[in-house]
Amino acid sequence: MIGLNMLNPVAGTVFLKDYAPPAFLVSHVELNIDIHDGYTIVGARLSISKNPASSKPDAPLVLNGNELQLESICLDGRKLSEREYTLNGRELTLAQAPASFTLETQVRIDPQHNTKLMGLYASKDGYFTQ
Repeated sequence: MIGLNMLNPVAGTVFLKDYAPPAFLVSHVELNIDIHDGYTIVGARLSISKNPASSKPDAPLVLNGNELQLESICLDGRKLSEREYTLNGRELTLAQAPASFTLETQVRIDPQHNTKLMGLYASKDGYFTQ
């Protein structure tokens, strides 16, 4: 899942001159959310291409996410081995991404225990997302 890390915002002034075009563009997103008792499976299919306006054409693809358990990752229909990406508590990184590709991920989340009220969370009245 693609997102910005708003939990640790950078303090200080950000000037327009400091902005740069992103290294990648996402032109299409498909989500499949399968809710079960105690967990939810989220499948994402992203159409991604390198941004020709980026000043960093060799930048890695970095996807942010919190409290996600990666179950699978495929690039253009091929399952990636653990050597082809890195995963830490908050980021999934593809160091070598082609110019244009489809990325499919499947993650397991726990909306019932999500108390940050970010992403998909459950309350007594149902499921919600932002």
